[in-house]
Amino acid sequence: MPDAFLFDIGNVIITFDFSISARKIARESDATADEILNLVSPLTIDLELGKLSPEAFIEAASERIGYRGAPATFREAFADIFELNLPMVAFIENLKADGIPLYLLSNTNGIHAPFFESTYPVFGLFDGGIYSHEVGLMKPDPAIYELVRNTLPLDPARTVYIDDAQANCTAGEAAGFLSVPYSASRHDDFLEAVSRLRN
Repeated sequence: MPDAFLFDIGNVIITFDFSISARKIARESDATADEILNLVSPLTIDLELGKLSPEAFIEAASERIGYRGAPATFREAFADIFELNLPMVAFIENLKADGIPLYLLSNTNGIHAPFFESTYPVFGLFDGGIYSHEVGLMKPDPAIYELVRNTLPLDPARTVYIDDAQANCTAGEAAGFLSVPYSASRHDDFLEAVSRLRN
């Protein structure tokens, strides 16, 4: 029976839609929303690896798309793209009530992480975690799973790892975790899979 849970964030705890920010940013840009998505997307990898600071990212992205607004406005628009996945929040709250240790493992960045942590109280229920931009590694790189093994108080063989990307689940399984793929549209299937692991 597992005694801890390790959660991905995007499309697991919160869903996201980058087109929301692109439409807002387009109002003060020379590029359309679709063009913004195409031009800015390559920069997000270095942002999530911590190679670009939020300020450097905003500056580089603004130059690419002809953005004329304030950097703070860009940052706010880029950050506010999330919606809570309420069934998963309820699942997390139940685990916490049972005293189960909860941890996070996410490819994210220095703009999104402060936003969702301050906006959604569910993140206060977690006991710790690893964010890609803080460690310079991204899933599914095996090195980030090794970092989890070495730094978080988890026994992989007794830890359920939940992620929406199959490649990440496969990498987690290779690292010894009890990987369970997640789709918000099939939440009941996820609950059944976890139930089988816990019985």
